[in-house]
Amino acid sequence: MKRHIRLLVLLAMCSFTCIACGKKDDEEVVDTGDTTEQVAFDDVEVEDYTVLKYNELEVLAYEDDTEAQVMLGRMLEYGTEEVKQDFTEAISWYQMASDSGNADGTCALGYFYLTGTGIDQDLDKAMELFDTAIEGGSVNAYVGKARVLLAKQDLVDEDVEDDLETKEKSESKSESTEDEETASPEEEIFDLFYKAQISGDLDGAYYLAYSYENGIGTEVDFKKAFDYYSRVTKSDSTDLADQYAKNLANTAIGLLYMKGYGVEADSEQAIAYFTTASENGYAKASYYLGQIYENGLGVDRDYEQAMEYYLLAADLDYAPALNQLGYMYYNGFGVDVDFASAVYYQKLAALQGYAIAQVNLGFLYENGYGVERNLETALSYYEMAADSGYEGAMEAVVRVKAQINEEM
Repeated sequence: MKRHIRLLVLLAMCSFTCIACGKKDDEEVVDTGDTTEQVAFDDVEVEDYTVLKYNELEVLAYEDDTEAQVMLGRMLEYGTEEVKQDFTEAISWYQMASDSGNADGTCALGYFYLTGTGIDQDLDKAMELFDTAIEGGSVNAYVGKARVLLAKQDLVDEDVEDDLETKEKSESKSESTEDEETASPEEEIFDLFYKAQISGDLDGAYYLAYSYENGIGTEVDFKKAFDYYSRVTKSDSTDLADQYAKNLANTAIGLLYMKGYGVEADSEQAIAYFTTASENGYAKASYYLGQIYENGLGVDRDYEQAMEYYLLAADLDYAPALNQLGYMYYNGFGVDVDFASAVYYQKLAALQGYAIAQVNLGFLYENGYGVERNLETALSYYEMAADSGYEGAMEAVVRVKAQINEEM
């Protein structure tokens, strides 16, 4: 969509000479001195909002340009080299665009309610927003709606990390007890992803691949999953949301190569795909590279290399990487043993609600490693992990309670 904006250009007005002005020697020349003047030019067309800087977009956004508002939201949501990530500000711009009827703004707002990022999670509100965005012509809203259905079906848990170990997967889909004429929720999810994908949406292609990989609404087919993931990675789109989809797809292909699903297991290929996403600022890919080098998965074990990748992910506040750094410092893997640093990194991960780190931190407080021994604090961290259903945490709760009773 082309928009007309006012561009302010600073023109330096320098002293004129007879030669510069083309004046004759006998004509009077007025010396204006060195001055600066603002000159406005109207009717300059903007064909590509992605080339505008943040402050240029702000000017447009405050003049009720909804496309500029959405672009500002994108920058703040994903963060750029020039713009610090800020979910609250992103939501504000998306809300402004949505209130003005912009379907992309409404769709983007739906994702925040879906994931509970920067706002309380509300799946019903997210569904309402995605339905509205679909009516307004947003293709990506099909993906959002499908993801709400996934969340409601509890078919995916985005907080559960894959540990790179091969897991057995059934190649055949379980027989459905549903009436053959009635589409199951999983089939509806698949159809929504498919609608988005055939309309050229990269998110749709990624989640269609995800559906084939995990057998959601279709039979498990790792080769088709690989194919659709590959389509995403080959996209030349520079849109920030599409860049994120490419990171997800590169990481997913890396995992397929590690496990040998749909392709021959190849750690070198896996590392190449993980590296692409890592270099593009995707924390999970950096974390997986750390896992590969820490555990020697298809490569020589290299703790120092692992530490470098964990630090990359930790710089982006990725909880599993923060936890793993604490683990490395506790054991002296690639670094000198440093219990204080172990506590520091475990705390950063635990504060994000990462159950493994909460258990580890409980252990450090229970035994006085890097901190003064404190059973009450240890109990608190164990209980946090137990409340989230982490296996083994309740045993630690019982054990520490018994120690507290004995020492009273």
